[in-house]
Amino acid sequence: MKLAASYFGNRMARHVAADMEALRALGCERVVHTFSENDLAYYAGTLREIVALSRDAGLDVALDPWGVARIFGGEAYSHWLLEDPDLAQRGRSGRPLAGACLNHPRLRERLFGWIDAAAATGARRIFWDEPHWVPRGPGNPDGEICACEHCRRIAGTLVKRSPAEIARLRGEAVVRLLAELTAYAERRGLASSICVLPQGVIDQPPLDWDELAGLPGVTEFGTDPYWQAFGIDTPEERDAFIDRHATAALGAARRAGVECLLWLQAFRVPAGREEDLFAGTRRLLAHQPDCIAIWGFEACAHMSTLACGNPDRVWHGLIDLVRAATPAGDAAGRRSDE
Repeated sequence: MKLAASYFGNRMARHVAADMEALRALGCERVVHTFSENDLAYYAGTLREIVALSRDAGLDVALDPWGVARIFGGEAYSHWLLEDPDLAQRGRSGRPLAGACLNHPRLRERLFGWIDAAAATGARRIFWDEPHWVPRGPGNPDGEICACEHCRRIAGTLVKRSPAEIARLRGEAVVRLLAELTAYAERRGLASSICVLPQGVIDQPPLDWDELAGLPGVTEFGTDPYWQAFGIDTPEERDAFIDRHATAALGAARRAGVECLLWLQAFRVPAGREEDLFAGTRRLLAHQPDCIAIWGFEACAHMSTLACGNPDRVWHGLIDLVRAATPAGDAAGRRSDE
């Protein structure tokens, strides 16, 4: 069972180098570096140095389109939506929503450019992080869905569609976009790892996990069953939630012949809930994924909105549990970039 961790919030090379050595010493084999629109605009050269330092430390490197276009997970703003406001999803009311439309052709052009920049860093993998439509929230207070001209061209008049049909079309749009991105990344020599949100945790359409795991260039598929983040409190609900999503992700990965990645929450864990986190972690590890990853480095202690109540206990407790877990076994026969 490989161990990975995400890393963000620092672009000072000498500190990154020390942190990468520390990760490797803890047994990590991979680091997921965030590569936001801000990084693309101002730190592309620095990211090349960071990737090189990470690889020198013995780590496999993946890059994450963190908050890019506000359609991937991450606490980062999108400048693309200001440069090109037409990219935005637009509700039936005409209100622009806080994320790009997944059906917009210019979004693809920009994301292909992001992939080109990712390839130039020397990384070997892209981590496609929680692709999604804008959910209900500050950027979409009424919970509207996109009804822009590009969506209408595909779906026709949405008012004549049933909720199930609309959900299906929105789910197909996610798969279609990822298919184009993973194929382009493969042409640029990059493997793809896809992580999808657990089904039903926010107002997102259901996705075909088998189809996503089988996309071109995909070598790894998984999900992030963060039960605490999604408001699951009782041990019974927690265990059922973990089992359901770990089983589904492993099944999709195995059927596609790729590896399975599952994530552990090391952000916003309140003080006093560490034992619940560790109990759920043991449950998740029992499913024996090929890779287990922790979001994020040192339990996000450096970022006040994500920091855990007791970050040192969370970070070292999770590392110890993963290192003590039984290895997942031979992964021979599965597609990998290694």
